[in-house]
Amino acid sequence: MNAAIIGTSFLGEQLYEDSKSFYNEIILTHHKHQKYPSSQEFNLFTDDIKNVFSDKKIDVLFFTAMVEFTENTNLLRESMSRFLKSVRDSRIIYISSDGIFDGQKGLYKETDIPTPTTLYGKNLKLCENLVKKYANNYCVVRPNYIYGFVNGKLDGRFRKIKQEVSEGKIIKRFTDMYKSPLNYVQTSQAITKLAKSEYQGVVHVSGERMSIYEFTKRGLEALGLSTKNLIGNSMPKERPINFLPDTSLDYTLMTRLTNVVPLDIKGGLKNMLEIEHSEKNAQLKKYLR
Repeated sequence: MNAAIIGTSFLGEQLYEDSKSFYNEIILTHHKHQKYPSSQEFNLFTDDIKNVFSDKKIDVLFFTAMVEFTENTNLLRESMSRFLKSVRDSRIIYISSDGIFDGQKGLYKETDIPTPTTLYGKNLKLCENLVKKYANNYCVVRPNYIYGFVNGKLDGRFRKIKQEVSEGKIIKRFTDMYKSPLNYVQTSQAITKLAKSEYQGVVHVSGERMSIYEFTKRGLEALGLSTKNLIGNSMPKERPINFLPDTSLDYTLMTRLTNVVPLDIKGGLKNMLEIEHSEKNAQLKKYLR
């Protein structure tokens, strides 16, 4: 079997690592930043995916490219439709987001009707509907906050927080905005298992519901960093449209389909740190032999 990963973002990197043993060949694409020598440049809005695949049969396609932030919805509709028609015989794993909900309810289930309020959320809904329309075999995956290490690198959110802590800056986070964080490794594990399954539909891939403040606090503690400059505050009454109060997701279906049981923030980061440390020790021992 062959696979393709469209968009080698942080999640794309982890999916590549977890998929190597399952597929004979994996074709990688990138938009601007080439992380792998074999990765091919691909722009959804201007390029034909057939030129990337060169008539190779792609059994599973992971779509992780973050194309939904565009302001040109018509172009997105045209480009995504063209792309999906070209790959309609592959199993499509489309990575969506919790941003497809308005955040007024929380702990959303897969059966809840999407109610996007932002342009990003509306574009997600558009792409999900196009996947359902054109793909013969698909799974729409909705992650929430993804965090942690990939190939020994910490995610951008916590890297920024670490830098702020080192500079002694005050870190403010909302106590009344809720997410469902899950580390990159478990997110990828769930997605790769869903890719190999016969399930068709939507799956929420996420963890425990918690506030942004609690998430940050637990993450700092797990990384061995001080929380003395972390301050919890409430969202402004006149908040921007992209401040969604509660987009936490129910992960019951994910666990039932994949047997992935979310680790908490401290446990997840601690395990990733231990894995990274053991791998470095193994490399050092190999070098000293």
